[in-house]
Amino acid sequence: MSRRIVAGLFAWLSPSLPGTISAFLPMEGEVDLRPLFDMLPGWRWVLPRVEVDRSVTFRDLAVPRETHPFGMAQPSDSGPAIPIPEIDVFLVPGLAFDPRGGRLGNGAGHYDRILSAARGDAAAIGIAPAPRLVDAVPVEEHDVRVGWLATEDGVVSCAPNG
Repeated sequence: MSRRIVAGLFAWLSPSLPGTISAFLPMEGEVDLRPLFDMLPGWRWVLPRVEVDRSVTFRDLAVPRETHPFGMAQPSDSGPAIPIPEIDVFLVPGLAFDPRGGRLGNGAGHYDRILSAARGDAAAIGIAPAPRLVDAVPVEEHDVRVGWLATEDGVVSCAPNG
């Protein structure tokens, strides 16, 4: 399943000029995007880091890794933080997504804050296996929708009105 999602993302991203793309290291049950790093070497890859104050910063892929107290791998705090407006594409994990780009996360609101700070022309792509696509997820006023969904069936645009 992860290989098919990575193949779809590769096909979708390949025609674009390289830029800065945020990915994530997989937690249990999440899509493994790591093969994509080598498939698109011209892109600048950055990874999220949850700081002590629970804010999220992004660090270059080459930064050494550590284990966060919640058990996920993340970049260490070495090297500069990459400003969110420098990121062109956000690959966004989620527990569930709907066709309008609604996302159910882990409840901390990290990606809502991140995507709120992103440039208006930055792409946000929800990453999930097809069984995690549901008719609707609960969306509150502060929630930020993704514009695209990537599953093993490919990358599709979200329909904002249904």
